[in-house]
Amino acid sequence: MAWFDRNPGGTKSPENERSRVAATRPVITLVSTEATSSAEPASSTEPKVASEPTESTEPTPVMETPLPAETGLVASLHKGCRVTGQLTFQGPARIDGSVEGEIQCQGKLTIGEGAEVRANIASALVIIQGRVEGDVTATEMIELVAPARLYGNITTPRLIIAEGVVFDGDCTMGVTTQQGGVVSS
Repeated sequence: MAWFDRNPGGTKSPENERSRVAATRPVITLVSTEATSSAEPASSTEPKVASEPTESTEPTPVMETPLPAETGLVASLHKGCRVTGQLTFQGPARIDGSVEGEIQCQGKLTIGEGAEVRANIASALVIIQGRVEGDVTATEMIELVAPARLYGNITTPRLIIAEGVVFDGDCTMGVTTQQGGVVSS
């Protein structure tokens, strides 16, 4: 491992390190409105960050990692992502990308407006806003929100279809079939 900015003695100088870090990182200064204690001696070798002039009176924005749009999501497949195969989620999930295969979700599954899904879907609660080709099964409810396009069969106890939705397939609600005949649930 190589160290840069060494002084002639071969070790890093604390002043050189502080000035290099200060030059490469944005400075966030927290200033207290209370007077500071005069018992602490001021060090002349340390740069004073609080007294440096700033270009703006607004605080420097802190970059954070993007969070899923809905709180509590265990997964989010963003627009532009493509997945082929079997997806299994142990909690709520959102898909805005492209999926081909099979999707199983133990919570609420949201298919976003820009999503293109060619898969059989099984979940507790399914909300579809994008394009889905495949059978959709839900234990609680399926909701089709405009501009959703669903080309496949639906099996669910509750179904909500908004105006402007395209649904091409069969729907089974509250009735299950067995070998001997039809039995209501």
